[in-house]
Amino acid sequence: MTKPRPSRSTRSDKFPLTLHPTGQYCKKIRGKLYYFGKNRAEALARYQEQATSLHTGRPQQDAFPDTMLTVKMLTNMYLEQEDYRVAGGEIRLRQLHEQTGLLKPFVKFIGPDRLVSEITTMDLQRYKNSLIDAGKAGKTINNRIGAVKALYHWALDNDVIRSAPKLKAVKKLTLPKRKRPVFTSDQIRTLLQVARPKLKAMILLGLNCGFGCTDCAELKWTHLDLESGRVILPRGKTGVGRNLALWPETIEALKGIPRSGDLVFYTRNGGPWVISRLVEGENKAKKYRERNTVTEEFSKLMKKAGIKAEKGTGFYTLRRTAATLAAQSRDPFAVQRLLGHADLKMATTYIQDISVQTDRVIKENRKLIIGQGVDSPTESRVEQEQSDPSSESPGTEVLKQVGRKSFVGLHELCQSPADCDDCGRR
Repeated sequence: MTKPRPSRSTRSDKFPLTLHPTGQYCKKIRGKLYYFGKNRAEALARYQEQATSLHTGRPQQDAFPDTMLTVKMLTNMYLEQEDYRVAGGEIRLRQLHEQTGLLKPFVKFIGPDRLVSEITTMDLQRYKNSLIDAGKAGKTINNRIGAVKALYHWALDNDVIRSAPKLKAVKKLTLPKRKRPVFTSDQIRTLLQVARPKLKAMILLGLNCGFGCTDCAELKWTHLDLESGRVILPRGKTGVGRNLALWPETIEALKGIPRSGDLVFYTRNGGPWVISRLVEGENKAKKYRERNTVTEEFSKLMKKAGIKAEKGTGFYTLRRTAATLAAQSRDPFAVQRLLGHADLKMATTYIQDISVQTDRVIKENRKLIIGQGVDSPTESRVEQEQSDPSSESPGTEVLKQVGRKSFVGLHELCQSPADCDDCGRR
């Protein structure tokens, strides 16, 4: 009598997952590798729970609950979405590059294959502490912590994860506000006298409208209405709209630029003044490269003009100078609109030398609370500074000597000329 042959195992009898070298059970589905955890039974349960969604290609937020999502997977999903924002013109390629660089240390510290659901608030605190122990600069630490928070906020807003560590508990470092350089009136006059027509127009746009290098490089003729004297250009970094008045000097300088394409400014070779792109490096890894001709030419101009300034002074200093002048309008919202910031907090980082305005506010508060009486030493100093031309801030001096008594249309927000003493309107 022959013995019955054992039944041949079918494909359905086999364990559907593969043990990855990282120790997690995984499966390749529709060309992508998915991880389900290190425990065999739990991994199988997670796979069976999500198998239909994964194999049918349902949206990622349904296919990737935070119980199976790794740090690397979440980060790649976030950066992929940021890449689409670059393609759609919402943000610049440089911002995507910066975000990628800021998140890499976090992924390495936490572990790329660690489940997102396992990360605690103390894990984030330990990451912050590791940056402090490594001697990283305060600004670097804050930028990296900010990138991690942006990652989690995006994941929560898009239902990629159900919960997150207590992000508010992981606070950024409090940094002392460092006084950064601004240009004096003499320096600005010298720069305008020495600059060639295109760079002169850019300098005026930097002072008039708070434009940076990329703003000037991306400015198109369609953004300008030289007849009515306005420029309408949303800020690329924040998307905040800017509709700003142009000085007569700025209009005259722009009219002197020959039209040779959609952009207002082209280099001698006919290309944009700022070029950013991804190039393929070693191991086919893409690297970000930027060529900023505005910065290069402005640096040459400063040397040609004989301007010796402290380290960090460049074309962007014009934007800071514009912010300092705009602060004298005593309208923080106007400053915010000028700079194209999404909130008031960022605008304050550019504002320098506004102690006189602060003292004036203190004086007005005293009058409202205590009433008229003997002036305090501070009040006397404020009144003396108001009446003594030699004590005016560098910003006021620039306004008067460069040639404009009004600043970027900020006085348009005032009810009468009397409301606009500090922006110089008469």
